[in-house]
Amino acid sequence: MRTDPLSDVLDLADARCVLTGNLVAGSDWALKLKRTDAVKLLAVVTGACWLATKADPATPMRFDAGDVVITNGAPELILASAPEWLVNAPSIPPERDVDGNLCIGTGSTFTMMGGMLEVDEQRCGFLRKSLPPILHVNGQKGDAAKLRWLLAELAEETQRKRAGSTMAITHLAKLLFVEALRLHIEATKSDGSGWLTALDDKRISIALRVIHAEPSHAWNLDELAKLSGMSRTSFAVRFRDVVGVPPLTYVINWRMRLAERDLSETDHPIADVAWSLGYGSESAFSNAFRRSTGISPGRFRKNAMRTYSERRRKMNDSGSY
Repeated sequence: MRTDPLSDVLDLADARCVLTGNLVAGSDWALKLKRTDAVKLLAVVTGACWLATKADPATPMRFDAGDVVITNGAPELILASAPEWLVNAPSIPPERDVDGNLCIGTGSTFTMMGGMLEVDEQRCGFLRKSLPPILHVNGQKGDAAKLRWLLAELAEETQRKRAGSTMAITHLAKLLFVEALRLHIEATKSDGSGWLTALDDKRISIALRVIHAEPSHAWNLDELAKLSGMSRTSFAVRFRDVVGVPPLTYVINWRMRLAERDLSETDHPIADVAWSLGYGSESAFSNAFRRSTGISPGRFRKNAMRTYSERRRKMNDSGSY
């Protein structure tokens, strides 16, 4: 069965992209964006600006129409119409216009959409650990045609507000995020490392796909190496260098993330969860789960249920659902 590890991880983390607003700017302007631990998405629709971090304003990058920047717990960012405006950028939040857009400067020669990736933090480790603090995708390159098209469609949906626009915007934003990741993987595959890079590694990606396709299989090093067309030693070294952990550790880690989802979202007996992930007994699974997470499967399920109940209570108290 064919599988796609990136889709698996995004699905496991219940990932969705939410647009948080538009920035409209013109003339001479500068703006500081507060640091956040969330995965943020910035995309230039029209115009261009300069982007730098507060820690290093002297080495800005040009941020052009069609470009996408993804931040992952990045330092405070600074945007400005020209490099010389970066140093003394104000921290005062810009005002909003009647349409809810953040407005700064005079005119509207520059427009940018902002959003964030909402994820289950406990299950998105594979992704978060591979993302750099700042990921800049050049939308001007020839292979970025799909990225530019998605951005244009997203901008149109946010402006026209047609029937079904909320769902369309959600899906387009997520597609934009995925396409930006694809282009980043392509651009860094020759000199990068980490889980994202491994997805495009000609041989290591084979092992990742079969592990994700059959997590209950009793994978061993010889079998994974053979499927990847490598010797046992070469495969083990290459996998650890690229992915960051040994192959069989990755198998266990993936099983445990799947187990956490089952324990959180279903009432399946723990013995059934164990069997579905390839463990011959509930005790063997419980021991593996405790070594990985520090608590027993039963305790994990109780904690997850308590967290879910508290979240529902807060939503009801606020009048939202």
